[in-house]
Amino acid sequence: MRPSAGAPCGPPPGTPPGRHRTGGRDEEGTVADQAQTTYNGYCVKCKEKRDFEGHVEVSKTGMNMAKGKCPVCGTTVNRILGKAKV
Repeated sequence: MRPSAGAPCGPPPGTPPGRHRTGGRDEEGTVADQAQTTYNGYCVKCKEKRDFEGHVEVSKTGMNMAKGKCPVCGTTVNRILGKAKV
């Protein structure tokens, strides 16, 4: 469907100014806390479980995920923590 010539461009009505939604997350970052803690996840490159330092992010599907780097090879390691509470 094509917007009409008089349709306004920009965020949908009711969106606070300066907080445009892009790809399921705010421009300011994720909703979850950004504290560095230790998690245990599977490194696909090393093919072993590793403890990694990471932070919690909310994926675009609404799941909490711990993201960090593998201490051995440096590959990004993810661990799904569960459904995000809004």
